[in-house]
Amino acid sequence: MDDKTVIISSQELVDHTVLTRKRNELQFKIDFLARSGAKDDDLHLKAVKNELSLVDEKLKPVAQKLSTVDLLTILPNRKEINEFSKKINSYARGELDLAVKNKSGDAYDLMKSRAALVRDNFERREDIARMTVLINSFPRKEAESLCSLVEEGRGSDVDVSFLPKEKQQELVNLSSRLGRPCCVFAGSFSVDKKKVESSELKPAEEVKKTIEGGRLIWVEAGKTSEFDGNEKKVAGLLAKIQAISAEKQTRDLTEEEALYFNKIQEEYLDAKKRRSELVRGIGLDETVKVYKKVQPAQE
Repeated sequence: MDDKTVIISSQELVDHTVLTRKRNELQFKIDFLARSGAKDDDLHLKAVKNELSLVDEKLKPVAQKLSTVDLLTILPNRKEINEFSKKINSYARGELDLAVKNKSGDAYDLMKSRAALVRDNFERREDIARMTVLINSFPRKEAESLCSLVEEGRGSDVDVSFLPKEKQQELVNLSSRLGRPCCVFAGSFSVDKKKVESSELKPAEEVKKTIEGGRLIWVEAGKTSEFDGNEKKVAGLLAKIQAISAEKQTRDLTEEEALYFNKIQEEYLDAKKRRSELVRGIGLDETVKVYKKVQPAQE
C-alpha cells in the first residue's frame, strides 16, 4: 500500500453500518427524551448518553478511515429511501413525534415505508459490503455503471468480459441477493430479463437462511437439508456446552464429565466448520485498495 491508497475490508464496512445504525438509534432516543422533558440528571438519559459515547469511540476510527477514501457505495433502493426522507423532512419535528406516538397518519406511513427499506438493507449489510468491495475493484467507469444498474434496475449493459469467470459469477450472485435479477450476456452484465435464458452466467440457485446474531447467509439449494440438520446439531451442542459451563461455576466436574465436555466442544467446533463449508462466503475477508480523496490545493 502506498500513501495514495487505503485498503478497505468488507468487515470494516459492516462494522461501520452496524455502529452507525446503533448511534442513530441512541441519538434519536436522546433527542426524544429531551423533547419529552427529561432533565440532564435523569438516570435513563444518562445511561443512553453513556452508551452513545461507547459507540462513538468504536465508530470513530472506522468512520475516519472511510472518510479519507474515494469509495463508490452501493445502496439498494437508494432513490426510494431519499424520496421518503425528503417527504418526511417536510414535516415539523412535533408532527413527527406525534405520528410516532400515535402510530398513525401520513407521516407515520412514510416513516414506516422508509424503515422497511432501511431494515432490508441492514439485514443484507454483509452482501452490500461484499458488493461494495467487489465493485470498487473495477475500473471507475464500469463500477459507476454497475452501481446504477444494481440500484435502479435499468440502464445499458456493462462490459465485464475483462473479469475472470469466478468474479463475474460473484457479481451476478451478489446482485441477485440484493434483489436485482441479472445475468452475464455476451460478456456484459445485464438486468434485461429477456437475456437470462440464453445467457452464459446466471445467479446460483441459493436459499436464504439466518443464523445466530441475525446474520443473513446463503446456502446452495441442493444442500439446504444438510445445512438444516447441521444447524440443529450446532444448537443442540451449544445448549449442552452452556449447561455444563454453568454447572462448572458451582462445582468441579468429575473426570468422566470433563472428558464428555471436551468431546462435545470438539463436536461443536466440527459442526461450525461444516457450516462454513456449506455456506457461501460466511467470512468477511474481502478487501480492496481504494484511492484517497484528492485534497484541494492549499493557497
